[in-house]
Amino acid sequence: MKCPNCGAEIPEGHLYCEVCGKEINFVPEFDPLIENRINESLSGVADDLKDESVFYTKRLPGSKANKNELKPFVVPAITAVGIIIAFIIVLMFMFDGQKSPGNYEEQAEKYYVEGKLDQAITAIDSALSTLPAEETEKRAELVFMKYEYQMEAGEKDAAINTIHELSDSSIYGDDTALAAMDQIIASYEQAGAYADIHELLINSDLTVAKEKYRKYLPEAPKIYPEEGTYEEPVNVRITDSTDGNIYYTVNGAEPDETSILYENELVLEEEGNYVIKTAIVNRYGIKSDVSTATFHLENFGPAEPTVMEESGEYTSATMIVAVCDPGCRIFYTTDGSTPTESSTEYTAPISMPVGTTTFKFVTVDDEGNYSEVVEKNYHLSYTTMVSVDQARESIIKILYKLDILLDMSGSVRGEEGHYDYVYSGDIEIAGSGDYYMFTETHVFNDGHTSDTGLLYAVNKHDGKVNRLGYDSSGNYTLITISNR
Repeated sequence: MKCPNCGAEIPEGHLYCEVCGKEINFVPEFDPLIENRINESLSGVADDLKDESVFYTKRLPGSKANKNELKPFVVPAITAVGIIIAFIIVLMFMFDGQKSPGNYEEQAEKYYVEGKLDQAITAIDSALSTLPAEETEKRAELVFMKYEYQMEAGEKDAAINTIHELSDSSIYGDDTALAAMDQIIASYEQAGAYADIHELLINSDLTVAKEKYRKYLPEAPKIYPEEGTYEEPVNVRITDSTDGNIYYTVNGAEPDETSILYENELVLEEEGNYVIKTAIVNRYGIKSDVSTATFHLENFGPAEPTVMEESGEYTSATMIVAVCDPGCRIFYTTDGSTPTESSTEYTAPISMPVGTTTFKFVTVDDEGNYSEVVEKNYHLSYTTMVSVDQARESIIKILYKLDILLDMSGSVRGEEGHYDYVYSGDIEIAGSGDYYMFTETHVFNDGHTSDTGLLYAVNKHDGKVNRLGYDSSGNYTLITISNR
């Protein structure tokens, strides 16, 4: 068909000329559905017309109608009724055709070309309202079209509301939903509406969108160690996997940017309950979910004492210094036992004993609560100044001086032969230092020997001589030689 205005060829089914834009008024071909409706209507009319009595004049009772009188009017009447019915049906068809989604879409495109955006949007709304609900793919196409028209018309808020419908992946599928969210998020980003992006993603079930825009979904920080009851101070660490600042509270209040900024570990030392809540605020000002941990600290006593001298080897005189919190006292032992208030109280620096010594310190507060025990192991040894021969000679000299020996040869009054002092090895006396050990031997004139059972110890550093004995535990102990 040609346009009556410009003569251009008009494609079949079009209601306007694409060249000049003139609307075309003609009766389209019937589709099967419309044709059936027409046939049904005409069939009903035909049945009514079979009853010729509808065209006869009603007579008075007892009178009879003369059919021959009315025959000239029957045919024209039938023709007129048929024409009216056909006209009505054609009008119905044309009206229904103009209401189809496809025609509304064409009208929208026409208005858009003419720059009539408001009319184009209205036409798309009409297309959407007449589109069957199950045609989701076509609906998505029309919604995107309406979104573009609204954006071009400067109606950004309305456009976002329009396309928001397509973000439901359960109806329109993942691809369409993601395409819709891309448009929405791009608009929010341009406006700096990051909180709206966060809300959109939180309320979406579309995993691929959350992964793509994960920078707008800050993860809640993690709190270490695990919450619970502790009997010692707790160092609490807060870690995060998101770029931003961590804020926290310790009184159960909800954290925000006005709360305490986390920079270092939290040290919980006082008895009581601590409800730590923490959240991260990322660079977009979006706050993560809140992480919560509750710590209960029982009465675990005072802090342990601080001992200045570390365990180890020492070669010079050293003083052992220990300190504790105000209002507390320090007790210690050197025999390996656990110190109590019955042990030696520390009141001043302690001179480190020569040799190997184990010190155990404990703090006791004014309520009688004990701290953890601090153990230190020291070994103090001086440079060896005395040789084995010198040590042996020192024993003989001291015994000669005490008139135990008669001469430096080891002679003994009233006994044959002499006494000799045989080196038996090096020993360490706890708290006293390193010593040479000697065994006293009686050498008879015939040359045979016999141990007397006496032992001597000579300090390697200063040559001091002592008798050597054993304590109740079987450990070596020094005995002043004048007690022999």
